[in-house]
Amino acid sequence: MPSSERFPRSRVPRRRLLPWRIAVLLIVTTVLTSCASTGSSDKDIQKSKQDGEAALLHVFDVPGSDWTTEQREARPAPTVCPFNGDAHAGVQYHWFVNGSAPTDPEAYIAAVGKALREGSFTVEFRETDYGKYGTLHEAVARGERLPTVAASANAKGSSIMLDSICVAGDAEKLGPTGDRNGALEIESEGRR
Repeated sequence: MPSSERFPRSRVPRRRLLPWRIAVLLIVTTVLTSCASTGSSDKDIQKSKQDGEAALLHVFDVPGSDWTTEQREARPAPTVCPFNGDAHAGVQYHWFVNGSAPTDPEAYIAAVGKALREGSFTVEFRETDYGKYGTLHEAVARGERLPTVAASANAKGSSIMLDSICVAGDAEKLGPTGDRNGALEIESEGRR
């Protein structure tokens, strides 16, 4: 028996099947693309965290201030950040650590700034006179697709505040988040 007799041809013309095939192909493509973008988001979040950790270690390596093991191993807090115009669509990691007082805070901050510039950051220096608390020397470093690093030092101590880059993601899924701005105000008041 010829094959055409075993498998009778469909009475539906091929032209009618083409839109259905295209629709199925579009659905499959959409599903696969959305899965891929979720994986990419997770990879972006992990890379953002790793880049922040690398920048933090870069500052720890600058001689002049000592950082306890607890401060060196401080876990960052995931925080919400604006991404693509949505105030809650992004996630970044935030570190705030304290170190010992350098013998020369101004020279220490200059060295931190130099190290960050060598790491492709653009660095601004600031000095703020707090009267009886002395002068606070700061280096604020930023860069294209780089974390933001704010290192400060005075006669009482040193600190690093670091924010990883903001990437698409849900900070709530990464662990407890808090009002880091309120926490920073309390920490700053305590150091003065």
